[in-house]
Amino acid sequence: MTYENYIEETTNNCMKVLSDCSAGELLEVEHLRTLLWEDDRVTGVISGYCTSVNGTAAENIKDVLFDEQFLADFNERGMNMQEIMAYGAEAIDVVARCLALKHISILQLVEKEQRRRIERDRQKRNNSVRA
Repeated sequence: MTYENYIEETTNNCMKVLSDCSAGELLEVEHLRTLLWEDDRVTGVISGYCTSVNGTAAENIKDVLFDEQFLADFNERGMNMQEIMAYGAEAIDVVARCLALKHISILQLVEKEQRRRIERDRQKRNNSVRA
């Protein structure tokens, strides 16, 4: 996967987590930051592994390792590639997902989720009126 793919997949995974949140939770951005960081569906940071529909971690990371933006974000954090690679491909996969969060606007995702809920409720009302 390219870094752009990681950002896109991480965004989609964030939306899945936000869909499980209560309306009140959606109002607490700092809580959401922690929640998204720690949820294995988004980063895999707790288990050290994040399942992906695109294949295994070793296959996922082969393109991201040479992505300029990923390497810039990686180096900005002062991480050591050899140390992380010692933990295997899953570690790089998790790091790529964590770094991808930097490029995702939680506020925009929350607004999108709130609009989705409003539309869902509107459709429910319309369907109940027809019945």
